Amino acid sequence: MKCRGDPAIAAAAAAIGVLCVASAVLLGLVDGATEGEEPTTQLLNGFTAAHAAGAPAPFQPVLYAPSGAFALGFLRVGAGSLDLAVVHLPSSFPVWRATPARLGDWSRPATLTFDGGLELTGHNGGMLWQTLGAVGDVVVLLNSSNLVVRRFEKTLPEWESFRHPSDTLVLGQNFTASSPPLVSANRRFALRLGKAYMALHMEFYGGQTAPAYWRHTALMAQPENATEPPVYGSLDARGFFGLYLEGGGQRVDVLSFDTFAQNLTAAFRRMTLDDDGNLRAYYWASGSKAWASDYRAISERCDLPTPCGAYGLCVPRKAECQCLDNSTSTAGAAPSCHAEETADLCAGNQLGLGFDVVRRKRVSVAYKEELPFETNRTAEECEAVCAGNCSCWGAVHSGASGYCYLIDFPVETLVYEADDRKVGYFKVKKPPARPGDALASAVLSLVLVGLAAAGACIGLGLQTGGCKRLF
Repeated sequence: MKCRGDPAIAAAAAAIGVLCVASAVLLGLVDGATEGEEPTTQLLNGFTAAHAAGAPAPFQPVLYAPSGAFALGFLRVGAGSLDLAVVHLPSSFPVWRATPARLGDWSRPATLTFDGGLELTGHNGGMLWQTLGAVGDVVVLLNSSNLVVRRFEKTLPEWESFRHPSDTLVLGQNFTASSPPLVSANRRFALRLGKAYMALHMEFYGGQTAPAYWRHTALMAQPENATEPPVYGSLDARGFFGLYLEGGGQRVDVLSFDTFAQNLTAAFRRMTLDDDGNLRAYYWASGSKAWASDYRAISERCDLPTPCGAYGLCVPRKAECQCLDNSTSTAGAAPSCHAEETADLCAGNQLGLGFDVVRRKRVSVAYKEELPFETNRTAEECEAVCAGNCSCWGAVHSGASGYCYLIDFPVETLVYEADDRKVGYFKVKKPPARPGDALASAVLSLVLVGLAAAGACIGLGLQTGGCKRLF
């Protein structure tokens, strides 16, 4: 690994940085600088670092923030994938990841280089990730955790990780309507900003279908005002997530955290879109051993989009999951009711015969305000509207109001409600036919015809004492 640093910066960071790295190495969390070696605090053109294939530690740092609290390096993801990440060293939590479309292989070599821009390449030299459109002289990791590519003569960065979030926002990072969405680590959920609101979405078919399941509109924004600028969001050290108008910075709403009134300004805060689809805020105070939860957008488990999995039924206040077809019921953990769908019902299915149907009483949808609906419908009319539309996966009818809510994406968890007038109709995609199934079906039909004919012949023979040759 080639690494060059500014001696002035390195000397200021050495004491804190070495202690932090040494502590992490003792815990077996990172492969880092050995004791007495100055941690690298900037990368210059010509920098190259190689990932040690199959390294036992899950994180290999190559660049440190001056405070020693954050490092950029190779991160093991899951059982054996590789990504580039900025990690909060005291907790080993990645506050930023490159998240390329194709992750690297931890068991094989990979290379990180800087020559005007950062590039991560795999074992065969294939490009995994790069800082597009940026040409700089130096890479630094700020104490805020912001990874920056800049020119020596400019103060503004050519590229920065704060403008390319993964699943987490931190203090000092603005989240705007033009920012890439915040996407959960499992790639199933996303947070997006509209002109005057923030919303959580499920992601289907690689993001081609993204229905919302939670929405918060800025209290003092005026979306009907065409001249009013859009909002942006930012974490505040005082314990809230603020929504502001772009340009002037006027605050138009506040999402208060549990510690809002405690003046806990010295803590490091983050807001993360977790893998269950909930948006949560956490803080790490001096001497902390774990992240403390401070806020959650969705407070009830059954109001989450998938607490019981696809075609599951969540029973409020009981921590119980059932399957829509009544086949399974479990306490706590979600039963495996049906595999998650990855393809729609319309492709190659113009006759609408590629699905089975499940009907269930006492069901509702937690986020029905976000669904398309029709009014003044009977339960039979509601079902018919969905049955004749291949883009519809299900429909929920409320007998009390006559509302018909249409689910135009693969069915996830529904919510139990003790009201027989709330009924649901759901399509379950049939598994694809295996090679030879059509031939086997045709052969079976011929066999059945033959057996029927033989049976008729035997019956006739018993009555007449003979049987004509049929074949």
